[in-house]
Amino acid sequence: MQEFDEYQGEAVLVKALPQLVETDATIRALHQQLLSVRTPADRTKPFQKMFEAVIRKWVGGEISVPGVESWAEFCARVNSGLSRFLSGAKRGEQAAIFCSGGPIAVAVQRALNLSPADTLRVAWMSRNCSYSESLYSGERFTLSSFNEIPHLDDASLLTYR
Repeated sequence: MQEFDEYQGEAVLVKALPQLVETDATIRALHQQLLSVRTPADRTKPFQKMFEAVIRKWVGGEISVPGVESWAEFCARVNSGLSRFLSGAKRGEQAAIFCSGGPIAVAVQRALNLSPADTLRVAWMSRNCSYSESLYSGERFTLSSFNEIPHLDDASLLTYR
């Protein structure tokens, strides 16, 4: 289902960064930190800090990116997919939806009534290959577990990006 596609974080960064470097001292400083790193292995943390700062601005509605859905549109798309899924669910049915951290965070937002900022924090915490469980009945949708990884017994497999 396309409703569960990830938000276009890379497009937000690529399209918004040049203007933000010009107009936002914090983003400019984070960008300079990233550019000052000499080895690719050392770029991960500065890149993540800059990426998170840009995405926070997008989520908070401080920036809009032409040609890229807004955070509100992304959340509406995922919630539309959840509603469509829930409307077709049968009593006692178990189902799986495979998706990325953004749609997972929106599902957690729906279950726990989180703010956009808290929802983004949930997205950053989603581990690759983890699973979360929800309980649903009609439109009722609640969180049962989040970010579970008992099937991964090798710590080297635990990643966030």
